[in-house]
Amino acid sequence: MWKKCDKIFVNPLHYNGKMIFNPSDEQLKAAGYKWIEPIAPEPVELPKRYSTLKIIRALGDQWQTYKELLTTAGVLDQFFAANYLSADDPVFMAFIATVPEELKTKLDAECIWEAN
Repeated sequence: MWKKCDKIFVNPLHYNGKMIFNPSDEQLKAAGYKWIEPIAPEPVELPKRYSTLKIIRALGDQWQTYKELLTTAGVLDQFFAANYLSADDPVFMAFIATVPEELKTKLDAECIWEAN
């Protein structure tokens, strides 16, 4: 990116009383801009997301038991309204803390949400 005095160049270039649209590199240099290689931001790791449909399918016959637990907890509507359940969602975190480890392993293996 082209910078001058810590300001990023934005079209048009105002130089010598003229407005230059799409200036060349030479024109930008003449106007005092310097090319600075942009630094890529650090990648952000998103929390795991679980597909509600995949959860229902993975639970199979056990789904009724967990459906009743969600109903008792008053969050069944939230479960069905969600496109996915995020691992950092406070309601999901509180609920998942109550399930057996083998179910948590199954969720990680079979129920990860995919955008496509």
